[in-house]
Amino acid sequence: RNIWFYPENSLRIYNRWGVLVYETRGYGQNNNFFRGISEGRVTVQQQNELPVGTYYYILEYKVDATGQVKNKAGYIYINR
Repeated sequence: RNIWFYPENSLRIYNRWGVLVYETRGYGQNNNFFRGISEGRVTVQQQNELPVGTYYYILEYKVDATGQVKNKAGYIYINR
């Protein structure tokens, strides 16, 4: 929520085996959003949608000009 207020951020999403399936900087900026397509190092082809299932995310973002970094982590479920 309100990620556009924190343009200096990074998002990583992992599958259930801990394999990185998506990684980006500036998430939420310039139409940069996760759409359920792998952009990391995985065995599925990039043009294919990720399979239905649970994925783990880690979002890191700078809070203010002091450079303080905060993290949020949790699970997302892809259902088609």
